[in-house]
Amino acid sequence: MYKAITNLNSIIQVEALLESLDSHLIISVSDACGKLVYCNDNFFKVMNVSKKAAVGQINHLLKLPMQSEAFLAGEIWRGVLSHKRENNEVFWLDTTIEPIKNESGAIIKYVTISSDVSNYYCKGINKNPVHCNEQKLIENFTQDVLYIDKFGKIINTSKSAMHNAYDSIIGSNIYDFVNPANHNYVKKQVNKVFNQGKVCKYQSMGLSLKGRQTFFISKLKPVFNLENEIMYATVKTKKHKNNNKASIQLKAIETKYSNIFQSINVGILVVANGVGNIIEWNKGAELAFGYTSSEIIGKPLTVLISKKQVDTGVKELLKAKDKLDNDSYGDNIEMLGLRKNGDEFPVEFAMSNWQNGKDKFYCAIMLDISKRKKLEEKLKQTTKDLELFLYRSAHDLKAPLTSAEGLLHLLKEEELNSRTRLLIDMLDETLEKGRFLLDDLAFASIISEKRRDNTIIDFEKKINTALVALKGIKNFDNITFHVDIQQETDFYFNQELIDSILQNLIHNTICFAKSKTNKLTPTTHINIISSDDDISILVSDNGIGIREDDIDKVFDLYFKANSDNSEGTGLGLYIVKRIVEDFNGSVEVKSIINKGTTFRVQLPNLKEGSKNND
Repeated sequence: MYKAITNLNSIIQVEALLESLDSHLIISVSDACGKLVYCNDNFFKVMNVSKKAAVGQINHLLKLPMQSEAFLAGEIWRGVLSHKRENNEVFWLDTTIEPIKNESGAIIKYVTISSDVSNYYCKGINKNPVHCNEQKLIENFTQDVLYIDKFGKIINTSKSAMHNAYDSIIGSNIYDFVNPANHNYVKKQVNKVFNQGKVCKYQSMGLSLKGRQTFFISKLKPVFNLENEIMYATVKTKKHKNNNKASIQLKAIETKYSNIFQSINVGILVVANGVGNIIEWNKGAELAFGYTSSEIIGKPLTVLISKKQVDTGVKELLKAKDKLDNDSYGDNIEMLGLRKNGDEFPVEFAMSNWQNGKDKFYCAIMLDISKRKKLEEKLKQTTKDLELFLYRSAHDLKAPLTSAEGLLHLLKEEELNSRTRLLIDMLDETLEKGRFLLDDLAFASIISEKRRDNTIIDFEKKINTALVALKGIKNFDNITFHVDIQQETDFYFNQELIDSILQNLIHNTICFAKSKTNKLTPTTHINIISSDDDISILVSDNGIGIREDDIDKVFDLYFKANSDNSEGTGLGLYIVKRIVEDFNGSVEVKSIINKGTTFRVQLPNLKEGSKNND
């Protein structure tokens, strides 16, 4: 690189000296603001502009150097610049820029002297020893450690590999060895090291003697003194080998991902960035919502949500986003989607996320559940029809049973022999069981209709009512009942449903109680534990227990464990489970043969405004 002309006393002396170098160098003089005041013919040829058009305009060769701290500090700048013509032809210029100062030290002009090194950079045919020496310096960066100040100025080296070039390196700037296109980024990393004390990395690109691109990775590390102040930073650089191979592999992966993403037509895939704008859109999404990729990319996710549900939809999306950001799995979300033509349709989707550097991305995997919703509505209607049919059938069947019971009472008043009376009593018992069965069937069919009729439950009163209702059952008088109610707040539920739960659970303990002996007293414990949100009902006994194989069957329709001892209809525990599930509660049973059984029912408090109250 040629040294800049120094100590010029006047612009006339500069011009005289420049004329002798016109045939070899590209020379220009700019004022303190960067505007051209003089250019030689070589400058016009390279820049492809006329003298009239260039003089008075900003010197484009000063743009990149002006971002250098050394240049702004009024020091000589040296490096390789590129200039691209309108026809895309690129020139590489080995350039020196020296400020001209007045007596008070203020910069009044800049002298720019460049040498065209395009052949060396692009074709590798220039064997100029200066260029070769610079190439060696860049290569040596991968073997040595540099020490820089906050302006990027190289203040020292470890001299392990650069001892021969030490004088050439010290005082130069790190930006002189970085592609000009990367100056801004490298400057930010240097500032981060000195201002925040962080270790940083940057990548740069150079050209080998054969004209191939070579990538370098440099690591900047702050060095502190005893007062924890940053004195300087070290720079260690290494070549990034196989970059072309890695780039090809990366492109192949991106292509594969794009092809797979776009080929998924069954599901609806939508990818959004951290602020909720759509950045990916597959064919399935296009078919479902009606937008093409060009129409939707960049739009917010909210354009896909029905206007009826925008507020609640945004809350659900933010809730799911927070869960994902906290490394938790989000629940599936259902909402009304909005097509381009204004039609609404139900969708269900799950969200996932990933991070690329500082940027986060979110993927919504959606399904159009219109058919499923129609089927659900149809099933609900069918269930209602069946429940109505069951209720009416049970009600209609009770009429002939009632008539038969009346006739039996009349027969009992007649003079009958002992055998006939025995048969009548057996028939009476059978009719009573039939009536209980029809009552249970009728009740099971109207559980869903009792969701809204909720009032405060007095559990002490309810348990006493249940015990009175069950008093006539065989073996009732042999059982001791213990009741413990821990209720600190009002509990809201349907009165009839609570009656049914308590009666069926207590009835179960009576049916499967052991016989009373001198050593054993059949006992039933009834515990009520309430909170503000829900209540637990525990009914336990010391009866014969339930076989392990039957535990999972006790809530099935018409199932009777130990049927020989059971006087129930097989519907009691089924009804309990129906009630509990209909209100999103829970029921569980634990039992040990010959030790006893415990049922635990948990129900939500259906007070007004409760989250459990539908």
